[in-house]
Amino acid sequence: MKVLQIAVGINGGGVGAVLLNYYSHMDHNDVKFDIIIDDLPSVKNGSLNEAAFKQMGCNIFRVTPKSVNLKENIRQVSEIMKNGNYDVLHSNMEEWSALYCRLAKMHGINTRIAHAHLAYVNTPSLIKKMYNRVLKTGLKHYVTDFFACSRDAGKYLFGDSILKKDNFKVLPNAIETNKYIYNCETRNRIRKEFGISDNTFVVGFVGRLYYQKNPERMLRIFNEICKKHSDSRLIVVGDYKCYPKFSGLTDYAVKNGIYNQIIYTGLRQDVPDVMQAFDAFVLPSRYEGFGIVYIEAQAAGLMTFGTAKVVPEEVNCTKLMNFIDSEKTDKEWADIVLNKSLNYTREDMSTEIQNCGFEIAIEAKKLQKFYIEKVNRQ
Repeated sequence: MKVLQIAVGINGGGVGAVLLNYYSHMDHNDVKFDIIIDDLPSVKNGSLNEAAFKQMGCNIFRVTPKSVNLKENIRQVSEIMKNGNYDVLHSNMEEWSALYCRLAKMHGINTRIAHAHLAYVNTPSLIKKMYNRVLKTGLKHYVTDFFACSRDAGKYLFGDSILKKDNFKVLPNAIETNKYIYNCETRNRIRKEFGISDNTFVVGFVGRLYYQKNPERMLRIFNEICKKHSDSRLIVVGDYKCYPKFSGLTDYAVKNGIYNQIIYTGLRQDVPDVMQAFDAFVLPSRYEGFGIVYIEAQAAGLMTFGTAKVVPEEVNCTKLMNFIDSEKTDKEWADIVLNKSLNYTREDMSTEIQNCGFEIAIEAKKLQKFYIEKVNRQ
């Protein structure tokens, strides 16, 4: 059976990582993914995960982004649906899933999934709020099954009432837990690569630099950490070259004398290994639908810090997860990070992560079974 996935991109983390994790652990004789992504400059010459998907038999279709030409986007997506003979549409496009589920219905795709990946999004634009409201109404008419990475994400996109319905499902952002188990040899190798000594306190940040992830605050917190503990480094893993405000981050670091204590790695395919070099993981997001990286950090045995009432409670799997109120000052964040992280012993947290339902080998089989049973009932 054939599943058509739609996402903005599959470059590095986020939705792309979730799709790759799930598909890598499915039986490709039973389920085949094809993926539609936006033809954006940031992924014009290939993406981090694209080769892996293609190796598993996926077709990757690049279409004109909606923001460039909505009419052309609709035409191209419709053409793919018309010619693809798909059994399932699985749309990861938030409110815009209403449009793609409508197109899928027109082309005879009877199972149409809208998958919510975000929550607590504050949209400042009045025009965007208006069309989001219209699109959310459309979800009720064209979607057959409602997925979300957390209950909060489901409530945000679909409304409170959806949580009680039989066609709503929380699909956890699961990981391969064994990849993240703490390894001292890997830690030493990665630290040597970056020129970091054994005793240096390393703060890790994993994620594409953009508004949601609040990188400006991360640097302010790190600056306060350095005031208290001068032998510290910040490793930022993720795409930073496309961040329009990156020069502002650089200016801030130079002005505060911490420029040489920050390492930007860019996109990496060995994130589980790089995490071994950290001593703490800090990601002060403005909003999150789930935040798979918080699970990854805990699986790596790291003291993990996220924004309270923003990062969903579902990530609270181990004693390592710490929620800090956004109203606390940067200095208070720094104090909490240092007090919790300087004197603790890394432990194997894989069992705790698995018990919370985040082992991908188990969860992928559940999704595969859902696809097959849903289509067979039609």
